[in-house]
Amino acid sequence: MSEPGAVRTNLLDPLKSRLFLMVWIANMASNVGTQIQSVGEKWQMAHLTSSPLLIALIETGTTLPVLILGLAAGAVADILDRRRLLLVTQLFMLACAAALSGLTFLGLVTPGMLLTVSFLIGVGSALSMPAFQAVVPELLPREHLAGGVALNSAGFNVSRAAGPALGGLVVGLMGPGWAFAFNAASFLAVVAVLGSWDRRRPTSDLPGERFLGALKVGFRYARHDRPFQIILLRALGYSWFAGVIFSLLPTLAIHGLGLGSGAFGALMGCIGLGAVAAVFLLAPLRRRFHTNTILAGFSVLAAAAQGVMARVPHTPTVAVCLFLAGMSWLGILSTVNTAIQLSVPPWVKARAFGAYHTVWGGAMALGAAFWGELAVQVGIRTALGLSAAGMLAALALLHRLRITAFDQDVDLGPHHDAPHAPTSIPLEAGPILVQTEYRVLPGHREAFLKAMEPVRRLRLRDGAMRWALFEEPDRREDGILVLQETWLSSTMGEHLRQHHRATAQDRAVLAEAYRHAEGGRPSTRHMVVVEDQDSSLLQRVWQGWVGE
Repeated sequence: MSEPGAVRTNLLDPLKSRLFLMVWIANMASNVGTQIQSVGEKWQMAHLTSSPLLIALIETGTTLPVLILGLAAGAVADILDRRRLLLVTQLFMLACAAALSGLTFLGLVTPGMLLTVSFLIGVGSALSMPAFQAVVPELLPREHLAGGVALNSAGFNVSRAAGPALGGLVVGLMGPGWAFAFNAASFLAVVAVLGSWDRRRPTSDLPGERFLGALKVGFRYARHDRPFQIILLRALGYSWFAGVIFSLLPTLAIHGLGLGSGAFGALMGCIGLGAVAAVFLLAPLRRRFHTNTILAGFSVLAAAAQGVMARVPHTPTVAVCLFLAGMSWLGILSTVNTAIQLSVPPWVKARAFGAYHTVWGGAMALGAAFWGELAVQVGIRTALGLSAAGMLAALALLHRLRITAFDQDVDLGPHHDAPHAPTSIPLEAGPILVQTEYRVLPGHREAFLKAMEPVRRLRLRDGAMRWALFEEPDRREDGILVLQETWLSSTMGEHLRQHHRATAQDRAVLAEAYRHAEGGRPSTRHMVVVEDQDSSLLQRVWQGWVGE
């Protein structure tokens, strides 16, 4: 059955927003260029070498930067102007594609050079993806987010359907150098739209976050938010095994099936066509089935497609299997992306997408190298069969981890009270020890301790370095038990930011704990460290990163 609070929207409603429509069209044009370049890169590498590993490393070179830079890119997107960041990254990728085109026309491209430029374009893509996905809520109201995410996925996969076919024609008729030139030109559409966007950045009386601090807070959010961790685990369990198709398809098509550039592009297009078909299935599926049932169904579909490709390696059969694999890919990708949009608050959204891209892109990058080497050792068909079995095993292990983002309509906007903090402490002073005293009502101790567990996760998730709850067993007044909640913030400014990060759901978590205390809201004190003489520099750096 569907989720009680499932987000329902007409698929085309987001296109009523002129800015979203412009961004969507420009991004789709850029994605067509990217797919044309992908065909050119793989075709070029397949003719420079016959090694399945080197050919698979094209996929690794493109996606490895996401593994390396994912969380850092999210932190940058959360603290800098996202429009300007996107402009810089688009211009950087334009320059890389143009340089590769020129080198190809001059006949100077080697496998190492091709991998290097592929990696650099991957760097630009890794830096832009969290920012692009984090601005979607700025372009659309919440009720259109699911439709907007689906349309973005549809646009990407229309590009994936048309791009490889166009890429095959361009490479076959004009050569790979022109494929790289078309990609360079495609970035101009995104640059033009971003240049015309008059984005208004959110204002705050607090100083902006610094890069390392933002990076640490993003790390803590991913570590302490269990619903987000479940999303990451489900994404990892799928992407590691699904990536086998993208890494081994060039070798299978060119050396296994003996296909030319046009037929190879058509096979790549089958993946995109399947993804486009899935876009129109998602809305009715979400109305009838729970998210986790949908994820399981698409995972089984992908495993079946890979299994059949392993057993029946004939071109028409492979084309059908790639169509089904594309449906699965879009279904999983769109569902996971929408879950993040609906469950992660705005202040950390880009960092959450950065962490997600690190997991997804890392699985694709490392998986491409793994599946390429495995194919060298045991053959392509066996590697495909093992990936199908592995995907089913991962589904069996992870199916009980349920994604709940679609279950209810959660207000992620800020809902903070004015913090009871002394104005005499400078914003840059720290660390700050926050001490909250709870006078727990008689008979409420166990219920209070249970209510404080989500409070602990909330504090650590929103940026606290350490957290502890202390009991004063000898201090009782008429059966009232005194407990002290303490946590550390890196600076006074960071502590105040934690107040501003609170959502309506967070306020409900705190209210449940307050319900067991005398007088409702407890008293709070703030203390600033005088000098930390006990910890070595290494200990302070480590504890600052991971907390305790």
